[in-house]
Amino acid sequence: MNETIELVLFVYGLGAVIALGAAVLIKLIVVALAWADRPQAQPQLQPVATPARPAVEDGVPAHHLVAIAAAAHALFGAHRIVHIGAARSGAGWAAEGRFAHHGSHNISHHH
Repeated sequence: MNETIELVLFVYGLGAVIALGAAVLIKLIVVALAWADRPQAQPQLQPVATPARPAVEDGVPAHHLVAIAAAAHALFGAHRIVHIGAARSGAGWAAEGRFAHHGSHNISHHH
């Protein structure tokens, strides 16, 4: 029975050492991933003075354009805004909607 107790204690100790090693390995992986994901230093961009237009062709006031540009900069970073205005929708969407609606009225005839 003495050998059985020694074997049980050895297996228990070995399991504890393996569990501790796995926990330390997981902690090291988490620390390494957190270190790799830390924010990098962004270069400071200098503001460029550009003449503000009173409104674009869709009638968007200048202060709305400034707010949209600031929100886009905060969300995406320093990118160039190409167009601000109403979305142009083609006739294709309306035609597809009418087609789907009219198709729902079809009565199937089985002979």
